[in-house]
Amino acid sequence: MITSRGSFRATVEAEHRDGEGNLIAKSVSIQAPSPPQCVRIRCLWRFVCEVMLCSLLTVYHRKRFTYAERNRHKKIPENYRTGENSPTNIRQAIFAIIKLTIIGGTRQWRKLKLLQIPG
Repeated sequence: MITSRGSFRATVEAEHRDGEGNLIAKSVSIQAPSPPQCVRIRCLWRFVCEVMLCSLLTVYHRKRFTYAERNRHKKIPENYRTGENSPTNIRQAIFAIIKLTIIGGTRQWRKLKLLQIPG
């Protein structure tokens, strides 16, 4: 969930557990960046970068949650279940999304990968 850093804040987190109490996936709240305080190019550029990071983190956590749900009974790294150690900058977020796309890929990704191999 994305929330504003204005006067109102809402934080929503949920845990999904199986019948035996094992953690399957945990959602994470993402705080939206505060609006720029000035109209200088530097302030506006910083705001644009913070918005990009916020949107990339949203994509990362959605893919992480989906990956953990699909592999609920398999042994996967704990950070994919809890959301801890999430990316802290744009570059890390892009690489984490690519990694989740590859390791947690759907059948369409695997078909595409097979089609690219010659022979």
